[in-house]
Amino acid sequence: MLVGAMLMGSGSFPKALKHQEISNMNPTNVVLIGASIGKNWNFQGLPQRVDRSDFLMEYIHGGSYFDKSEKLHEVLWREDKRPDIIVLKECAAYFPGDLEAYGRMLEGWVEECKNLGIVPIPATVVPVTRLHPLKKFLIDILKGRNPFKMGNPFKHLRNRSILEYNDALRRFARRKGLTILDLEAEVRYSETNRFLREDLATLDGLHINGKAYRMLDNIVIPVLEKARGDAGQIQ
Repeated sequence: MLVGAMLMGSGSFPKALKHQEISNMNPTNVVLIGASIGKNWNFQGLPQRVDRSDFLMEYIHGGSYFDKSEKLHEVLWREDKRPDIIVLKECAAYFPGDLEAYGRMLEGWVEECKNLGIVPIPATVVPVTRLHPLKKFLIDILKGRNPFKMGNPFKHLRNRSILEYNDALRRFARRKGLTILDLEAEVRYSETNRFLREDLATLDGLHINGKAYRMLDNIVIPVLEKARGDAGQIQ
């Protein structure tokens, strides 16, 4: 199970630097490695939008598949603009998928970051809307594609897979002492209705809209402030 793949090992970070000490240093360099969300979000413009010059943010497109290894390694080993924090974000389009393999990859990326003194922040995957599978089913028919490629659209296999991954990610993060960026919690209806809110989705029910991005702006800085303490802990 994904649980086994992502819950191996244990550990936590040592004592953090005081917030005042870190704020007096150079700005914290944050890199988001993801898919369309980083580009559409204008992640690099977030510090200006929320008036936080103590952060520098950068978006790297990780490719069109779950595996972000190539881009991650480019960021980890570059000579300039070395990140203090890396946010690892995946897209709902990669689900359903091999959750065992996804868990192993994430666990490896986290360890690679920590071994180089960089704080990893895994992000939960944004869910899809309740109507998304039906919309996809109809689009597939119109485009002459197999509408049953992802199974019965009424079983919500994509969202179920996303939620299983997110739950395992949270358990993994607790075991490893990681801060996470919980995107799912911000854009779903509730803890019991975990579909993407319709008012936060684009027409396809797979991607989030401008309103959702503005909401996400508000949750990033508290997460980064906590993680920035971790950055001081592993220097």
